[in-house]
Amino acid sequence: MSKRFSPLISMLLVLMLVLSACGSPQPAAEPVMSAPLAAEAVAAPTAAPVAAVELDLTTAVNEFISTIPDGWMAVGSVDALKEMMAASGVVLIDVREASEYEAGHIPGAVNIPLRSLAQNLDKIPTDKPVVVYCVSGNRAGMALFSLGMLGYTNVKSFPASYKGWIAANEPVTTGAPEVMTYPVPAIDPELLAVVDGFLSAIAEGWYAVGTVEKLTEATDAGALVIDVREPSEFAEGAITGAVNIPIRTVIEKLAEIPQDKQVILYCRSGHRAAITTAALHTLGYTNVRSFPPSYKGWAEAQAALPAEIAEALESDFDVKAAVGESLAAIPEGWMAVKSVDALKEMMAASDIQLIDVREVSEYEAGHIAGAVNIPLRSLAQNLDKIPTDKPVVVYCASGLRAAMATASLHLLGYTNVKAFPASYKGWSDAGEAVTSDPVEAATYALPEMNSEMLAALDEFLVNIAEGWYALGTTDVMQGAMDAGAFVIDVREQSEYAAGHIPGAVNVPLRTLGEALAQIPMDRQVVVYCQSGLRAAYANATLHVMGYDNTRAFPPSFAGWQAAGLTVAVP
Repeated sequence: MSKRFSPLISMLLVLMLVLSACGSPQPAAEPVMSAPLAAEAVAAPTAAPVAAVELDLTTAVNEFISTIPDGWMAVGSVDALKEMMAASGVVLIDVREASEYEAGHIPGAVNIPLRSLAQNLDKIPTDKPVVVYCVSGNRAGMALFSLGMLGYTNVKSFPASYKGWIAANEPVTTGAPEVMTYPVPAIDPELLAVVDGFLSAIAEGWYAVGTVEKLTEATDAGALVIDVREPSEFAEGAITGAVNIPIRTVIEKLAEIPQDKQVILYCRSGHRAAITTAALHTLGYTNVRSFPPSYKGWAEAQAALPAEIAEALESDFDVKAAVGESLAAIPEGWMAVKSVDALKEMMAASDIQLIDVREVSEYEAGHIAGAVNIPLRSLAQNLDKIPTDKPVVVYCASGLRAAMATASLHLLGYTNVKAFPASYKGWSDAGEAVTSDPVEAATYALPEMNSEMLAALDEFLVNIAEGWYALGTTDVMQGAMDAGAFVIDVREQSEYAAGHIPGAVNVPLRTLGEALAQIPMDRQVVVYCQSGLRAAYANATLHVMGYDNTRAFPPSFAGWQAAGLTVAVP
C-alpha cells in the first residue's frame, strides 16, 4: 500500500472512531457471483431496420466524442435536476443493480441495470428528456455514452447521482413506478451489437480505480494517467505525471494511448472520464480505467498533512508479512462456531456480542435476537462497537461476509472473535426465533492496533464490490476454470490428498503468506476449502495484500462433490 496516503486515512479513521460511529453504506443484496466471466449474447429490443452499411466503429465513436456540447451533457446539480423534474415529463433511469435500486432510489426512477441497458431500449423514450444516474456518477457516464452512440440525443447524465441526492436530504422511495414502453429508433444492428457487447461484459468494479491510494499504487506500477479536461483546466493544475488529451480529441490521438499497460483517465469530477473510458473500451482498449474522484478528489488529498501524520510516513510496515503472521497463527477450529446448537450454548452460558454484518435492509427484515448491525463495508469504521473482553460472534446471510469480517478483525488483534458459518440462513432454517427489533450498540474502548493495517483493512472493506468477491455456483466455477483461472485449495494437505477439484494446487491456509510467489496477479485466482469458511478467510486476506484478482468459491469442495463433478486424487 502507498506509504504516503495510508497514514492519513488511518488517522482520520481513528479520529472518527473516537468521536462517533460512521453511517452505513447503501444496502445491496448478497449476490452469488462476481463479475461475469463471459458475456452471453442477449437479444435487444427490436429496432426499426436500417440500410446495411459497413460500420466504421472508430469514426462512429469519434463523431460522438468530438461533438459533445458544452456542459458535457450533464445535469450539474441537485437543484437543476429538481427543476427539470418539476418543469417537464423527464424520464429518470437508475442504472444501478436491482438490489441497489430496491434499497432506495429517486422517486419516479425506472431501473435498467447498466449491463442490460442495450437490451431494454424499449423503456427509453426519444421524444422527452431522459436523465440517467447511478450511485456516484461513473456508471451513469458510461450509460450516457452508450445511449449517445445509439442516437439518443435527448439523454443527460446526473453526475451527483444517488449519493448526491441523498446527501442533499432529498426524498427517496423503495416503490417502483410503472414501466412504460416506447418505439425503438432505427439503429444500425452492428452498432447495437457492439454497444451491447461492451455493456453486458462490463467487469466487476465498473472499470474504476476508486481511491487516491489505488491511483498512487497504479502509477507506481507504471500506469499512464491521462487528463481529459480542457487545456485551460490542465494548465491550472493536474495530477502529477498526467498527460493532457481533452475528451473531444481522444479518438484523434489514439496513437498516443498504449494498449500494453494500464491507462487511467480523469477529469474534474469523474463525468468526462467515465464517458471516455466507455468510448475506449468500445474500441477494444480493455486496459483503460477511470479515476472517479478525478482531479477534485486528488487535490483534496494533497492538503498539508498534520505533523503527527507526517511522522508516520517513514513507517516500514509490511502488510504482507503482518497478514502472513496472522494466517499462520489461526487456531484449531478455524475460529468458527460450527452449529446452531453450539451458538445457542454460547448464548446461554455467557455474555456474548452478536454482530450481524449484513446490509441494513437485510437486518431490518429479520435478525437473531440481540445482534447489533454493522454492515461489512463499514466494519473498520465502527470498531468502537466491538468489545475485546467478551466473546464476539459474527454472522451474515450464509457465512461468506461473516468470515471476511472475522479475518479482518483478527488482523487488527481481536482474538475474541469467531464466525458463525451457518449464519442467518442456518439459524432461520433451524426454526430458531428471529426479530426485527433493532439493538442499540454499546461503545467500547478501542484496542491498540497498527494504524497502517487499519487503513489497509478499511480500504479493502469499503471498496468490496457487489457480489462480495464470490463465485457462487459450480457452473460459474467451471466457467472460471474454462477461462484459465488459477485454483487454490486452502485445506490441509491430508484433505487435499483425499480428493480435490481437478487442476487445483494445494496451499494450506496457514501457509498462504509464505506462498505468495506461487499466486499470479495477472489472471483470475479462485480459492476454495471444504465448505467455504477458510476460502473466505483466504480471499479477504489476499485482497488486503493487493490480490484484487482473487475470488472465493463458497460451495467449495463439498458443493463440488454434491454436484457430482469430477474429483481428482493425487
